[in-house]
Amino acid sequence: MKGVSMSAHVRYSKKGDVHTFDINLPGLEKIVIDHTGIAPEQRSGVAKALLEAAAIACYSASLTGALEARKADCRTMTAEADVDFGTNAVGQHRITGMKLDFSVELGPDDAPIFERCAKIMRNGCLVTGSLQDGMDMEYQLRAVYSDDRKD
Repeated sequence: MKGVSMSAHVRYSKKGDVHTFDINLPGLEKIVIDHTGIAPEQRSGVAKALLEAAAIACYSASLTGALEARKADCRTMTAEADVDFGTNAVGQHRITGMKLDFSVELGPDDAPIFERCAKIMRNGCLVTGSLQDGMDMEYQLRAVYSDDRKD
C-alpha cells in the first residue's frame, strides 16, 4: 500500500550568473547563488552542498523535535555532512553515500532521553530516509553533557 502523496514547490530562475530558488517558507524565502566574478571551474559543488544542507536541516529538525517532545534541555547542536562519490553500473558519477555527524549539548540529567532519541533517529528523517533508499547513510550522534547553562 502506498503512503499519502504530498508535494513541495520551489521555483528556480537564472539571470546571468545569479541563480535564485524561491522557497517561500517563513524564514527561508530564497536561496541565492551568485557566481558573478567566479571562474567556471570554481563553481562546482553547489548542488552537493545543498543536498548536504537539506539532509542536516531535516535531520536536525527531527532530532530537535524528539528531544523537545521529551523535555530534554537541548542547549546547542552542531552538525557536519560528508558525501562519498563513485560511479554507477554504466560509469556515471554518483553520490554513493553520506555521513551525518551531530553533536548535541544537553543538561546532565538528559542522558536517558538522548539514548532514546538516538534509537529513534537510527532510521533517519524524511530526507535522509529517502536518500537511504538509494545510497548508504551513516549517522553519528554524540551527546555532550554540561552542568553550566549556556545561553
